[in-house]
Amino acid sequence: MNLYHELHDYIKRHTNEITDQWLYMRGEDVTSYYSSKSSASTEQLREENFELIQSLSKVFISEKTDPNLELKDWAERISEKRAGEQVPIHQVLEQFSNFRKVLWDYVKGFAIESDLSLDQAMDIGQMCNNAQDYVIYQFSKHYYETSIRQIHTQQQLINELSAPVIPITDQEAIIPLIGDLDPERTKHIQEHTLAQCNQHPYETLFLDMSGVQNIDTLVAHHLYQLIQSLDLLGVKSVICGMNPRVAQVAIQLGIHFSNVPIKSTLYHALDEISFFQNRH
Repeated sequence: MNLYHELHDYIKRHTNEITDQWLYMRGEDVTSYYSSKSSASTEQLREENFELIQSLSKVFISEKTDPNLELKDWAERISEKRAGEQVPIHQVLEQFSNFRKVLWDYVKGFAIESDLSLDQAMDIGQMCNNAQDYVIYQFSKHYYETSIRQIHTQQQLINELSAPVIPITDQEAIIPLIGDLDPERTKHIQEHTLAQCNQHPYETLFLDMSGVQNIDTLVAHHLYQLIQSLDLLGVKSVICGMNPRVAQVAIQLGIHFSNVPIKSTLYHALDEISFFQNRH
């Protein structure tokens, strides 16, 4: 049996001890996911670490298959779980550091027991380090990608919830615009509103702008394009609750809503169509 196979078997024989020592290094900070007093399952962490050690040990014996494939699979699976659980990345990196220290102690112990030369010890140490660096790189990369996807999904949900098309009759609906309207959000509102109005036979859409405090050039143009597009679909737009600041910006930008009905408040707009009378 050659040196590398011996090291592989040595690490596998000590998998439980390596894992126990790594778990023992956890602190008691309850704000940490890895705290010995946290809700994270110790058995789950033990199982995940066991898998990592088994995959790392194959680095020393794999000749026909690429051991990095197993390491990458582990890193992607665990990073997706940690990102889903919103575990701060610095806590994860701290545990990788602790694990490296524990594994190094066992590699050093193997080197001493086997009476390795300096070159041999340096060689297996470099292989061990490279494998762990690869895992950390793949983990961090996939963690970032997963987090970006989550943020994008959440932003889409926020956009959809922030400007819903609310039907009030079979032919009329309201779209409340609230908060800061940036170009990306306004573009989403435009696309979402047109899709909704294309699916439903609305005749009038009330754009309630009472919750909008300011707009810029791109936002104003998107809103104007929305009104024009609705007109082509046969939907009349009624602007409600536009505050003076927004009105001044629109005028300064040369955007005139002369052909669009404008009401001071949504209440007045609905009152004019006898909406409240029809409720009784």
